[in-house]
Amino acid sequence: MTLIVNSYLLLAALQRFIDRRGMVLDRLTATSMLALMTDWYRDEPIHSVDHTVSADVLVYRYGGWSEGCVTGFKLSLLRRVTDSRANDGKTDWFAGITMLFDPNRYTAVEPFSVVSSEQPSLDAFIHAIEDSSAFKLSAPATAMGSLLESGGIR
Repeated sequence: MTLIVNSYLLLAALQRFIDRRGMVLDRLTATSMLALMTDWYRDEPIHSVDHTVSADVLVYRYGGWSEGCVTGFKLSLLRRVTDSRANDGKTDWFAGITMLFDPNRYTAVEPFSVVSSEQPSLDAFIHAIEDSSAFKLSAPATAMGSLLESGGIR
């Protein structure tokens, strides 16, 4: 059980899970990222100390291009936890992994996003990811880089 109150604690919980698994972020493949994130989701329920976690979902998205000195096609699997408080409304905290791939292979791939709650089961969600065009292109490819991503949205 993981207690959260902000995005930093959610990110720290992901980092601890990665460390316990003996995984190295820069050596992840799209396939191992999918397995790692779904295992974290299944094995580590999220709870809050003094308010309600009203949703705990995985979000798979791809498309768009990173900015800065290196550009790449982004493929992400994030865990989004919705924290509901009576006075403050809702806050979505998220943490996950984003991988960057050589953009030349993905020029015909349209941006896409799906949430695990939109599928009838977690297995159906995993199958939808594995069936996506970006995942099929990314599975045999080596990522240019991988990073942990976190944040919050009110």
